[in-house]
Amino acid sequence: MDQRQGFTLVELLLVVAILGVLAAVFVPALMGAARQARDRAALGYTHNVYKAAWAYLSEESGRALVTGDCTLAYAAGGYRVSAPPGSVQTCSVADRGDGTPSVTVVSRSGRTFRLP
Repeated sequence: MDQRQGFTLVELLLVVAILGVLAAVFVPALMGAARQARDRAALGYTHNVYKAAWAYLSEESGRALVTGDCTLAYAAGGYRVSAPPGSVQTCSVADRGDGTPSVTVVSRSGRTFRLP
């Protein structure tokens, strides 16, 4: 009677090859999903700063827009947007020339988001 215990070298190599192929397929997809999540967080911050700037302006006519760097946080009157997520590299609020805000955020992956 021949009783085999364990796996042959060919069987082990086959399993390792299959795992390698699966890793080669899934790792780039997961990295792309992580980059997309960071970009979405930066876009969300852009929206929050833009809404805070508009809320400040809409409270009272004739108010001047609070412009400048919003990389650390943004405050206009009683409206505050806390520190951005780590995915934000730079953020700035500017006047479009007609008293309305324009918010530009650059994410760590290099994508630029501009509102409006």
